Amino acid sequence: MATVNYTLRIDEGDKQKAEQVFKALGMTFSTGINIYLKTVGRQQRIPFALAVNETAPQSTLMDTFAALQEESAQNGISDMTMDDINAEITAYRQEKRGS
Repeated sequence: MATVNYTLRIDEGDKQKAEQVFKALGMTFSTGINIYLKTVGRQQRIPFALAVNETAPQSTLMDTFAALQEESAQNGISDMTMDDINAEITAYRQEKRGS
């Protein structure tokens, strides 16, 4: 699989918070971002609810991550490795192409 380098600007504080979560889970920032992107590609949607509601408290990163973990457990994919995810993506692409 070919990889590409991509540069983006993100808030330093947000990056540091995410890095702390990823580190606690035993992964790098890059791996965490790749998991997110693969989930978006696999599910064809943002993997959490987005809403505009000024009166509701904002979810923390940990709340969002906990929701993602719960959703993956409900879908039976909480123990998927990166190899499993890649294989699923490959199978989906082949199916979509009619191969």
